[in-house]
Amino acid sequence: MLCLLLIACDADQTSGLSGEARAAAQRPSHHRDDGFSNSDGSRVNKPLSELLRWWWSRQAIDLDALVAPDRIKAAWAQMPQAWQAEITNGSTETAGLHRHEVQWLGHATIVLRIGETRILTDPHFSERASPLSWIGPKRLHPVPLTIAELGRIDYVLISHNHYDHLDLPSLRQIAQQHGGPPVMLVPLGVDVWLKEAGFERVLGFDWWEQNRLGDFAFHFVPAHHWSGRGLWDRNKTLWGGWVVDHPSFRFFFAGDTGWSDDVHDIAKRFAPFDLAAIPVGAYEPRWFMANQHINPHEAVRMHQALGKPLSLGIHWGTFQLTDEAYEDPIKDLIAAMKHEAIALDRFRLFVPGQTLRLVPRHQKGN
Repeated sequence: MLCLLLIACDADQTSGLSGEARAAAQRPSHHRDDGFSNSDGSRVNKPLSELLRWWWSRQAIDLDALVAPDRIKAAWAQMPQAWQAEITNGSTETAGLHRHEVQWLGHATIVLRIGETRILTDPHFSERASPLSWIGPKRLHPVPLTIAELGRIDYVLISHNHYDHLDLPSLRQIAQQHGGPPVMLVPLGVDVWLKEAGFERVLGFDWWEQNRLGDFAFHFVPAHHWSGRGLWDRNKTLWGGWVVDHPSFRFFFAGDTGWSDDVHDIAKRFAPFDLAAIPVGAYEPRWFMANQHINPHEAVRMHQALGKPLSLGIHWGTFQLTDEAYEDPIKDLIAAMKHEAIALDRFRLFVPGQTLRLVPRHQKGN
């Protein structure tokens, strides 16, 4: 009887709310009146004092020396042999009728081919990750392929609206491809922004939402990060990662993230994965970057939490965004893998433009 009374009281309280208040009470916890938060309720909002502290500490660092051309070439030359294979395990014929491959074009931009379908993540082909063409982080290597050389793209996945992940000039050029623009799958708020900018085939997603398009199911999943392109739009649009599910292949794209337990929820819902794209760069100094960018040791931890799929390191080696040297993600990832006794060929870094043919381990119904 007491339980029934309590339920009745709760029902009465809800029914007494205005429509606007009831909607607020029922909305997801990461939705706020002024934008969005992480799944744990936190926001990555650095106070000015921390920004100034980081800026001051960088005065003692020769940032250009950390990414000198000779240093980059030496780092590429020292990549382990296990990262240089062009196929994962066996012949592509074992994949049946489906031919799959992945190519890293730099930073968080990869081309994933699943059968005859081509998916592009966070496309960035401009010279700088900046709103201005003459200042801001400059590309450290040439783009391996131009947009004209890409061939037709069917789907574009965007993780969030930071300039190193959402490059408007690149999107405009891709939208002009022969045969019409690709479908662009983007976080909530980014869809409105892109439509206002003139894009037509745009789908907006909240966390855990999905959309089935042909043989594919696209799922948007949480990440621990933030959004913003100017002084007044912090956290106004959502951020996250993507799960791409196909009958012969399952792919996880982490986007940009600090460590959180979201990865366990993602694995619980979607593992096993055939391929995961996990960020490994832009992580120093840790006191400033830890809550927004994982480091290679945390990337290996994510790889393990996802069920140890074949993993590709992204978000490194293209723009000097933070304070680690160019080769540090390589060295730190190798050290982390050796510490966990993980074979080097299970979590790889590519040189720009490198392609890997993929033999799926995951088959639905098995």
